[in-house]
Amino acid sequence: MAIRTAHISLAVAAFGALSFVLGVIAENKKPESGIPITRKDAVICMYPSDPTVVLGSLSVVALFLSTCFGLVSIFYPYNGKSVPQEALFQSTALVVFLAIAV
Repeated sequence: MAIRTAHISLAVAAFGALSFVLGVIAENKKPESGIPITRKDAVICMYPSDPTVVLGSLSVVALFLSTCFGLVSIFYPYNGKSVPQEALFQSTALVVFLAIAV
């Protein structure tokens, strides 16, 4: 089965939405405060275990995959025909998009 435009766009949208949702959940799951433990000359805060780091990491991975699929969608040849890269990079809007996206 050939890869179609709809498949790539759905992958970009799905991984982008997943990244957003995981990021929001990670922000909402942050612990309020830690328990201060006083040692000789320093105070150390012990935080309860929380899934914030894992959710944030998964959010970054999903964002990276979404970006990769977005770049594939630009350079992937559709119907066996690819757009010449010289023509792509003559477009100022596309060059700005690639600079921001990457």
